[in-house]
Amino acid sequence: MKKIAITGNIGTGKTTILKILQNLGFLTFSCDSVVRELYKDPEIKKRVIDIFGKEIIESDKKLNKRKILEKILENKELKRELENLFHPLVKEKLLEFIEINKREKVLFFEVPLLFEVGWEDLFDEVWVVSCSEKVQKERILKKGLNEKLGEKILKTQLPLKEKEKRAHKIIFSEKSFEDLENEIKEMLKEYLKD
Repeated sequence: MKKIAITGNIGTGKTTILKILQNLGFLTFSCDSVVRELYKDPEIKKRVIDIFGKEIIESDKKLNKRKILEKILENKELKRELENLFHPLVKEKLLEFIEINKREKVLFFEVPLLFEVGWEDLFDEVWVVSCSEKVQKERILKKGLNEKLGEKILKTQLPLKEKEKRAHKIIFSEKSFEDLENEIKEMLKEYLKD
């Protein structure tokens, strides 16, 4: 079995690549999706409130993730506490996913902070999704983040150029969905034979 990690920085197009892989019938794992699910877990929610205080609770009892993001960008200690809570749980789910699907020929994993958390040894290959700084900034704004917040997030991530140096493959995402799909089909020809 081949385990391929897909990484990059905010706004580079990782989710689009994952969607293409899913459309092509490959099994995928998304760390971001796991984190979203974990936030819904009552026990985890309680621990997050213990870390950040009650001001992150919305009137509908949901957690305000924007406030959490702003707080971790301002305070390294809070960021570390949140990571210490989430990273082991995400890794556990990831390893579980590998175990459940061990008969597959290839599995794909969207791991945004792959290098930052030092998980590259869990995978056989690393694909970095990249784009120009201009396009990345446009995409960050489309996500509803302002430029200042976007820049702060980027400062917490390893520079894209550094990630590219460590990649087995680099996918430039400034293409149409169709072109990206064709490029990925070409890259994965050996797995698409059946």
